[in-house]
Amino acid sequence: MKKINLSFLLLALFFVSCEEMILGPEPANNPKSNFDVLWKTFDENYALFTIKTVNWDSLRTVYGSKVSASTTSNELWDIMTSLLGNLNDGHTKLFNENYTKGFNSSEIAKRAANDFSLDLIKSSKLENVKSAGSGLITYGKIKNENIGYIHIASFALTGSYDVNWAYDIDKVLNELDACKAIIVDLRNNGGGLRVTGDIIASAFVDREITYFYQQTKVGAKHNDLSGKIPISITPRAGKFNKKTALLTNRFSASGSEYITEIFKNLSYATQIGDTTFGAFGDIISVAQLPNGWTFTYPCRLTTTPDGNCYEGKGIVPEYLVENSATDIKSGKDNVINFAIEYLKQ
Repeated sequence: MKKINLSFLLLALFFVSCEEMILGPEPANNPKSNFDVLWKTFDENYALFTIKTVNWDSLRTVYGSKVSASTTSNELWDIMTSLLGNLNDGHTKLFNENYTKGFNSSEIAKRAANDFSLDLIKSSKLENVKSAGSGLITYGKIKNENIGYIHIASFALTGSYDVNWAYDIDKVLNELDACKAIIVDLRNNGGGLRVTGDIIASAFVDREITYFYQQTKVGAKHNDLSGKIPISITPRAGKFNKKTALLTNRFSASGSEYITEIFKNLSYATQIGDTTFGAFGDIISVAQLPNGWTFTYPCRLTTTPDGNCYEGKGIVPEYLVENSATDIKSGKDNVINFAIEYLKQ
């Protein structure tokens, strides 16, 4: 089985990646072998079994019994995605050989992302709208209020494979410095590289903060995890530490959730909106089946300093405010309306 960590794939998915290649003997390309490779790779390398309420051995029996020499490609796809669906993990994915079909095992990924519209915000709430960060940052001032607004679409690399776009946050905050408060909107931000998120977050924090601990998968047993590695953020010059509202929804994922947890540690920041996605794997491995299908999985477990794990749950806001698709279609955004009133207090 060939197990490869492919940076370009994960960047396309807005997720972080490893850089390693482990080569071994190639298994046979038949339905049973492909299923066995998938199951065994997760069994030995998946980092989150200790916090998942699944019996992986039993699931092998249940789903493996459905695979035979006559199993078609479509049937095998359904069996494998059903197996992986039990993990409810936003970083666990399966793609066919030419990436025309994909599967995400998270329950949230099955929802329609229709509770947020940046175009609605720009047209109805903002004045002097500008763009920065290679188009990933949209910002301006709330109409008739001394409140700044920043939406960050992703923490991924730009087309030039550059992370320096994130430093544009300094220019943005400098332009909004006269504002008495600010809205940072991470709705529909699927994440990206932690380094870009750190660059942006470090412009808001007022002290060094250890906000997560991580354990790397180091052996074949489910509980073979390394010691806890602290994940910290430190402030940069010119930080913005006025009253801040952080907006999230169920599609604020991965890197967005790291930012959310950082802001949870700031006395002047408040999370408003919906619970985040619930995908914190950080380093994602990419492996390939004998039939050419590709799958991904996290190889690190992430917890808070007090031992809490948000995987599959997400980070709950201080103020739960939701939009429906009907709200957005009618030109109404309850989340930003609440945030504006909150910041005016």
